[in-house]
Amino acid sequence: MSATTTRARRGHSLQRRLLASMTAAFVLLLLLISVLLWNYSRAAANRTYDLLLAGAALSVLERISYTSAGPTVDLPQSAMDILALAADDRVVYRVFSPGYGDLTGTPDLPLPADARASVDPVFYDVRLDEPFRFIYQGRQITSSSGRDWVFVQIGQTQGARRAQLDTLFLYGMAGLGGVSLIGLVFVWLAIRSSLAPLGDIADTLLARNPRDLSPIEGDPPQEIAALFRAINSFISQLGRSRALTESFIADVAHQTRTSLSALQGQLALAVDADEPERMRGRLGKAEKQAERTMHLTNQLLANAMVIHRSDEAQLEPLDLRRLVRDTLAELLRERRLRTVTISLEDEDLPGGTAPVRGDAISIREALRNLIDNAVRHGGPENTILIELDGTAEVVRLTVSDAGPGIPAADRLRATERFTSINSATAGSGLGLAIVRSVAEGHGARLDLGSADLGGLRARIVFPRLATLLLAGLLFGAAPRGAMADEITIWASTDQVAMAPLISAFAERHAGLDITYREFQTVDLHRAVLEAGPEDMPDLVISSAMDLQVDLVNRGLAHRLRIPEMIQPPGWAKWRSELFGFTFEPAAILYDRRAFSARELPTSHRDLSSFIRDHENDLRGKIGGYDLRRSGIGYLFATQDTIQSVQAQRLTEVLGRAHMRRYCCTADMAVATQRGELAMALNVIGSYALHLGKEFPDIGVHFLDDYNLVMSRTVFVPKGARNPQRAETFVIFLLSQEGQALIESGTALIPLEPVSEPHSPIAGLLASKSGSFLPIRLGPGLLTFLDEIKRREFLRSWDATMIDDYGP
Repeated sequence: MSATTTRARRGHSLQRRLLASMTAAFVLLLLLISVLLWNYSRAAANRTYDLLLAGAALSVLERISYTSAGPTVDLPQSAMDILALAADDRVVYRVFSPGYGDLTGTPDLPLPADARASVDPVFYDVRLDEPFRFIYQGRQITSSSGRDWVFVQIGQTQGARRAQLDTLFLYGMAGLGGVSLIGLVFVWLAIRSSLAPLGDIADTLLARNPRDLSPIEGDPPQEIAALFRAINSFISQLGRSRALTESFIADVAHQTRTSLSALQGQLALAVDADEPERMRGRLGKAEKQAERTMHLTNQLLANAMVIHRSDEAQLEPLDLRRLVRDTLAELLRERRLRTVTISLEDEDLPGGTAPVRGDAISIREALRNLIDNAVRHGGPENTILIELDGTAEVVRLTVSDAGPGIPAADRLRATERFTSINSATAGSGLGLAIVRSVAEGHGARLDLGSADLGGLRARIVFPRLATLLLAGLLFGAAPRGAMADEITIWASTDQVAMAPLISAFAERHAGLDITYREFQTVDLHRAVLEAGPEDMPDLVISSAMDLQVDLVNRGLAHRLRIPEMIQPPGWAKWRSELFGFTFEPAAILYDRRAFSARELPTSHRDLSSFIRDHENDLRGKIGGYDLRRSGIGYLFATQDTIQSVQAQRLTEVLGRAHMRRYCCTADMAVATQRGELAMALNVIGSYALHLGKEFPDIGVHFLDDYNLVMSRTVFVPKGARNPQRAETFVIFLLSQEGQALIESGTALIPLEPVSEPHSPIAGLLASKSGSFLPIRLGPGLLTFLDEIKRREFLRSWDATMIDDYGP
């Protein structure tokens, strides 16, 4: 490069040209309007969603009453429904009285700075595990001692607020952007005039002969001087690359022509031979020459690959110890190495690892060539020793053999291409040249010396990557396959039902270990809450949607990136953290020997009447969930109270009929098959339909007014040891492949039918599609998990279930 281009004179400034086309007043005005617009958008978003908090707080305050034990509250479903209008926001709440302490909700929520007894609402922001917006409001009630204050605090995450703020701000900024277009016209004119030198450079390059790789000369502006130098540097690199390529092609042509000529000569002599023995001898020599030609070709290609990768400088953090061990494992499978003694010594590595920055493919090729050289020159009783050691600054990879070695005077020449020191064992002459290229491309050093075994000692000395840097980079940039690949699943779903899905996923991810632990729904919820960071699973799967929402609402779940095309319906997902992957309606299981399908009721109202009219026949022969043991039973029971005015009446009728209580669908199905039950209510439809195929005496019935639908839900908890693989499993469950396997290979039902034509079960569900009422994931499911609400609901249920007829 000429002096003109290497030391470009200071030119005019493109930045000044651009800034000269815009006035300071325009910039200040734009910034001022942006700040005002941001504040307006934030205030508007807060006003909108503060109304939700205020409405929810008023509904809770209206349900506060006084009993002999003190104030109490019946948490209204409407409060959670109001908050659920911000569908993806988490909710916390607390109801307390200064004289009686906390009544219900999350204790010790932060109070506003100016907390005082008032019926006026106070709104304030607090950061818990993420930002929350709170309302604080009080109400006075009349007690035996006079007038007492009761306060409610409700907090909601700010996702919906931020989304509305962003929308308002972006719309406003779009208008400002339109106005700014006028100014951009002037900027464009300035840029057009300022970038004219780049056009000159382009014209110069276009006018050049393709073989002209001389530097560009000129006097570029200051702003493009770096680009000017970069282009000249690239041209220089391109020239060196072309020179290397031309040299390599010339060497390849010469070596290949020589080798092929020798092969042709041996074949010609074989053709001219009159005697079979002489012909066989010539053919044997031709075969050896063909082997040498193949070896030469492989070495030439390896040399070209190493030069190319070295030029590209694609270096990443890696553990040289693991790479050496993996390479040896591959080489030891080759037949030619079975008669050679190869040993590895790597116990002296500091910290037990060999962190370097390198290219795994190139280093592997260098090691293969060192071992190949050691085998070729080592003789019949060869021993090869591979050592890996180092210090805090370097990592040394050494390969020693028991061959004749290389005289000190010839060692430098031995690393040149197409150079063989020993003609008796000569190969392609490229082995050590390849090793030298790899070392140079890694900033390493190749040393040749005499080995203790008597032969050659070839040592590559790599710079050691700092241990702390390696730890940060390996887990961020290293391939996942280099890490332990295992996931742990905690689930309330029978392992038999999930087994086909787990097996299919494991087959698609070789080396993946999956541990599956089965719980009852309530026990699973408790286990996740009590799990320490070291015990947390990678996936939590449960049919108790309300308990899953509670765990996610506590901030225990990772946000997942699920592709849009496989997202479940809106009712089956919440906050991009909790996802449903099945469609399982509640059903009535009945004994065909006791009833025919035509005799069964068609609505919840008729169901109450049917049980009352057949009370004597059905006493002790109706099964249902034990709401204290079964999370799914509690979910169905509480949702029935929301959807049907007949729910309380039905509970009373079941109590008089001495309903038997069970923990799970499987136990109710077995009891029905044995004739112990005439019918079982609210069983999980997927299990019921498959049992109906297995046991002809069991029938499955759906009502016409509504049938609740639950979905088995899954989330990846915070603290999961392998969240990336767990996320992949969730994507698999929601994918078309996973849903098809759910339909064809398990007792579960997919979110939507996959097969065409539909399976018998899908056809039955399609015929009743208008009666299915999916339970929506969201804060609305938290109502009946309120401590007081749950206690009162179960107390009422216990009072109705007069006798214990559980199994």
